[in-house]
Amino acid sequence: MKSILASVYIIVALFATVSAAAANPAPVLLTFDTEQNADVAALKTLDIKVPATYFITGAFAGAHKELVSELSLAGHTIGSHSQAHPHLPQLDQKSIESDLKRSKSILESITGKPVVWFRAPYMEYDDRVMRALKASGFRYDSSDSEHWEQQDILTELPISALRRRVMLASDYNMMVVNKFTESEFEAALKQLYTAKSVLGQPAVILLHPKHAVRYPEALRNFIDWVQAKGGRFLTADQYIAEAEANRPRRYGIWVDFSRRNFTPEDIVADISRTSATDLFLMAKDTEGNAYYGRNSRQNVFGKTIALLRKQGLNVKVHAWLPALSDTRAVKQHGDWAMTAQNGRLSANWMSPSNPEVALYTEATVRELIQKYGVEGIHLDCLAYSDLDYDYSKGNVKAFAASRGLPADMTQSDLLGKEYAQWLNWRSSMIAAYASKIGSSVRKAGRGKVEYSAAFAGNRVFNYKDVDQSGQEISLIAPSFDFIVPVMHVACLEGEGEMLARSLVSLRVKSGAMPFVVRLIGPADGGMMTDDYLSEVLEVLSHGASGIGFSSYHSIFVKDPARRSINEEGLNLINKAFGGKGLKARPETLTGSFSLDSVSLMPGFLAMFLVVVFNMVAIPVYGRKTGQEESAMIAAPLDTSVHQWREMAADMSEGFLSGSSAEEISRMLRSYDARGVHKNRIAMVLDAVTRSASPMTELYEAVCCSMEWKALALKYLNEVCLLGYVVINDRFVSLTPSGRELLTQARSEGFDYDYWAFVECCLQQTVSVVCPHCGSLTQTHVYWSSFDCSQCAATLHFEDVLTVELHQNRTQVASFDSMDFC
Repeated sequence: MKSILASVYIIVALFATVSAAAANPAPVLLTFDTEQNADVAALKTLDIKVPATYFITGAFAGAHKELVSELSLAGHTIGSHSQAHPHLPQLDQKSIESDLKRSKSILESITGKPVVWFRAPYMEYDDRVMRALKASGFRYDSSDSEHWEQQDILTELPISALRRRVMLASDYNMMVVNKFTESEFEAALKQLYTAKSVLGQPAVILLHPKHAVRYPEALRNFIDWVQAKGGRFLTADQYIAEAEANRPRRYGIWVDFSRRNFTPEDIVADISRTSATDLFLMAKDTEGNAYYGRNSRQNVFGKTIALLRKQGLNVKVHAWLPALSDTRAVKQHGDWAMTAQNGRLSANWMSPSNPEVALYTEATVRELIQKYGVEGIHLDCLAYSDLDYDYSKGNVKAFAASRGLPADMTQSDLLGKEYAQWLNWRSSMIAAYASKIGSSVRKAGRGKVEYSAAFAGNRVFNYKDVDQSGQEISLIAPSFDFIVPVMHVACLEGEGEMLARSLVSLRVKSGAMPFVVRLIGPADGGMMTDDYLSEVLEVLSHGASGIGFSSYHSIFVKDPARRSINEEGLNLINKAFGGKGLKARPETLTGSFSLDSVSLMPGFLAMFLVVVFNMVAIPVYGRKTGQEESAMIAAPLDTSVHQWREMAADMSEGFLSGSSAEEISRMLRSYDARGVHKNRIAMVLDAVTRSASPMTELYEAVCCSMEWKALALKYLNEVCLLGYVVINDRFVSLTPSGRELLTQARSEGFDYDYWAFVECCLQQTVSVVCPHCGSLTQTHVYWSSFDCSQCAATLHFEDVLTVELHQNRTQVASFDSMDFC
């Protein structure tokens, strides 16, 4: 097996070397774990002449001060490899801190420089170790592979893999574990460099002097080969400096037409005040609604473009499309839908493996380019909705064929020994879809139309999120001209540090690929203060190729309580990009935000209804005098309920298994009355920030109740009485105390989608068939036990096979649409 694997490496490396020159020469980082006395002679034999990084134990440094000093003076990066090379997670906290501080102190006393890099012995660490490192003054870590599980305390520079998930780029793995020969070792290093040069990603190689010295010529040959191809060797410090040297030159704004609270005239007037270079106009939303062409009642997309050009604004227009989320298309073409493990079809998401889905998107792209002459095509929702998808029989069969496995392979095989390869295959389907659309963009636009895609920027720290979405940047990014990491910020303390870590992680994953960070600020009513925005602009000015803000309505809406960025904030952004302040507001600026369809009535009538609701609700929800706001903060939610999204989807079909109903019942009973009340208030506050029509959000959340409309109005009225929300004529917005409460609730774990599911369950009545007498009994999903209405037997949900839900509305909320997009 070893010889076969090695032969594959040699063949791939030689083929890549002959057939294709590196498009983006990969920076190579040779890193040496130096810990044993024998390493002194080994390093002399290797005689490395290129910049490198040395992770050295304090014990070794103390015994060989002259060597460590020479390495530092030569410009190499010196990092700590602990004091005595222990298994750090096995130590108590005091011992961990002592080891790390001692090593750092010894190395700094020898080099005369701050030591900020660390690599854990045996690549073993936990959160205790990382927190101790941060407290000791370390800033960077290189203790993990490219698919790290959770590394969000220090900035991570991961060790590369020769093949995704298969083998670490380490001399130990190659020489000791897989017993590579010298030629195989050299070929594997060349293959790594060639693969990383597709995007210009760093090739981080883990070496030990005692192992590397076995094949010194192979290492020298590799160094000469890389330099001959124009490649460079960098230290860890040099790599970080280069990553942070990128400066943003693009300023983008995303316009979400689904809001329908502004006009093309508003957009153009507002954009003309800024230094924006790129405008991302929604062409379709995730429901499948088009905002262009004959199928659009207003064609606001086309009108906005025409007006931009009429005004002569020098702004690139990108058509913004949901790549794989289209409810209307899925409804019309059921075979396009993603398939869950249990065979259930998604109501919203299309499978990237279905060739008709790509053809459908290609046709849309061609029309937008040819009819409107857009300068860019931008894909959102280029992902799987969940790890549970895409398990259609056709996909499983195609995967089996690609691996030379039996066509009738079982799901247990797929989810067992083949699972890692299955996840790779899923990501490759997303990449293939992106490539097909890219070909159409280039052909229709004759190479002049830019192609970009959104990625979940906040998820770069955890490989599980990559597995879930299928967004493997190294596979997908080569199809695009630039990528757009989407970063959600809540204006909390420490977010600047998080953004800085994210930028390095994104640069590691995207290589030389330009990226424009799209910031989604706090929801409506949460303001980015001038100080916070200045910090964000400063952080993003060291690494990003551009900055974007989403969305238009939260930046330019006239109601100050609904804005994310104020006038001075816009002025700061303008100065960062244009060197000039914000232009004066045009007189023609218009626009309004409606509460919901009810609020389209005259303002005095809307206010009259609010007064009536207040009068009716006061006896029930009267303000609690003297109550502290902090007491109302939503408690952290117990989200351990097994696959709640799947159960929510089953509920929309009208049935649950008895075991699922039992699980939901236990979940509901884990909340006392105060807990329900606190989370309910947080839900209403969140609904106000999620939509210009919050009543629609609340209606969906309580749709299982017979009195769903009155109940939603009660909930909204209560938060008004408590002083968290204010309604003025047709406007609804959070008060400062409401924004503070919601921010704190979110920081403590409140999740709107989960609580909307809980809320629906709290209103849900069900019927079960008694297994003893066969009669039908009605109960509530809250109760774990109940008596049969006929034979009086005590029943539990787990005693029955199926539970039928009482559907109280014609259209029940679809929780499938809550998947990440």
